[in-house]
Amino acid sequence: MSTGTTQRTADDEAVELWGRVINGFTVTNRKIHQVIHDEFSLTEAEAQVLLNLHRHPGQRAPMARLARATSFSTGGFTKLADKLAKRGLVVRAACPDDRRVTFLEYTEEGRKLADDLSHLVARTNHEAFIDVLGEERAKLLAGAMTELYRANAPSGD
Repeated sequence: MSTGTTQRTADDEAVELWGRVINGFTVTNRKIHQVIHDEFSLTEAEAQVLLNLHRHPGQRAPMARLARATSFSTGGFTKLADKLAKRGLVVRAACPDDRRVTFLEYTEEGRKLADDLSHLVARTNHEAFIDVLGEERAKLLAGAMTELYRANAPSGD
């Protein structure tokens, strides 16, 4: 067997390994977000914002920080925040210490929906991810993905 053939096989395996990761993530993520959409009529981006906001202290956060955490431009995030505000789920609030900063925070309706969303996502993650792999393998996969994120995310993420 020539070196070129061996290298090609190693290249093919490297491409296949990543493809299997992407395929597994894609179909599982699609399944989870279909459940979210069916229950709450939220897009993937809207759900991501609400869940991200749910994890912040006081369940409020600077819009620029939420935009970065959800991989949106500030303009794109503003449109998304407008949609969530129009649905009555969030409001903007001025930062008392810095006029340049605008917070996004839940309305009472938004907080209730986010609590329900969080419970649904936890249950669906168990069904589609944790119960499929088992808790130990799910934690290993999550740890590996965290390592990849830290190694490959742009500075400031």
